[in-house]
Amino acid sequence: MGILVKNRETGTRDALIRQMHATFSQKVILCAIAGFFAAALIEWGKVFVEGADDALNKGYEHHAVIGPGNP
Repeated sequence: MGILVKNRETGTRDALIRQMHATFSQKVILCAIAGFFAAALIEWGKVFVEGADDALNKGYEHHAVIGPGNP
């Protein structure tokens, strides 16, 4: 049985038994995908918080009690 023998039925099982590791290129691709999803999640959170803030406080105007126009 050689290294290049391909068996479709036991391919995944053999990979788990032999503890195959990802190549550098695969790791780079996985990190890029993970980074994209992390950035998307952060941006979604910012939009969500800004939208919630607008929904709660949109009708109120801030009036300074002590300010440049008020004595």
